[in-house]
Amino acid sequence: MGRNIDIVLFKINCSYTKKGIIQLVKEIRNCSEIHIAINFSAPFSNRGMLVVTKGHFSPFTLVHTPIIVIPDKIQVDVLADILTEFINGRVSSHVKTIRLGRREIAILKGMIFEKSDDEISNLLSINKKTVSSHKDNIKKKISANSRIDIFYAFSIFPFKDSGLAENEEEIMPFPQQKTPNRRLVAYG
Repeated sequence: MGRNIDIVLFKINCSYTKKGIIQLVKEIRNCSEIHIAINFSAPFSNRGMLVVTKGHFSPFTLVHTPIIVIPDKIQVDVLADILTEFINGRVSSHVKTIRLGRREIAILKGMIFEKSDDEISNLLSINKKTVSSHKDNIKKKISANSRIDIFYAFSIFPFKDSGLAENEEEIMPFPQQKTPNRRLVAYG
């Protein structure tokens, strides 16, 4: 049986990362009957996709999206488990499933489009402390250390630069799908 998997190295130009992932997939493949073809330059689609990017945060997926985001600096055994489960069409227990509120999404958009807290506060007509509070909540959800970690973790999502409207659909353009038993339904 053959299976194509999409792994995107986002904002990473290190050939060692790619070689390491290929080696792990080869080891996983030797333990299974599955032929695996890796596509490192996959365009965004509504198929399951594993995205490796810079930053210090916990691996996560957003509710109703087929994308798993992991940092490039991750323990090898954790990466191996995430890859094994991903190859088998499941989400690893190491991957947090998070939900973002509309206000958090609006603030994330501002951060992705490099707006300051003052600018976000003015555009959303909210207090600057409220912006800071929402950013802290987002950091906690993915165990990020800083604003740049949030930027790397979420900049892979296809935000639209249409102001800071609090439209939840703008971060989740993929068809909403139920994920019973933590399986990636969109992944073939």
